[in-house]
Amino acid sequence: MTVTADRATSELGSLLLSRYEETAERYQTQLHTAVVLRRDGRELGDIADEGTMAADVEQQDMLTASLHEQLVRMEEALRRYEDGSLGTCERCGGQIPEGRLEIMPWATHCVPCQAAADKHR
Repeated sequence: MTVTADRATSELGSLLLSRYEETAERYQTQLHTAVVLRRDGRELGDIADEGTMAADVEQQDMLTASLHEQLVRMEEALRRYEDGSLGTCERCGGQIPEGRLEIMPWATHCVPCQAAADKHR
């Protein structure tokens, strides 16, 4: 690996860690919000309010699950960063473009391999 590639990889690792920390903070806030919403929802007496609260709780649960999934993906990407495999396509072994990794640092496939995987879903 060249010095430029090492620097790009290091910057990518820093970006990934920063996004992980931001997402972890958002996840903790979201968990707290969901707990408060459930607690406050138990005090409702009106059936219409209960229906609205149930929808709000479901929406909060979906957001919490999405943030958790992002954290898991980022944890896996951080492990790949530590073992030196971040940026290597799991399917073909080629390099994942730096631009793709800047947008989705947890990406595990290059664009052609991801397109092929999406096509077979």
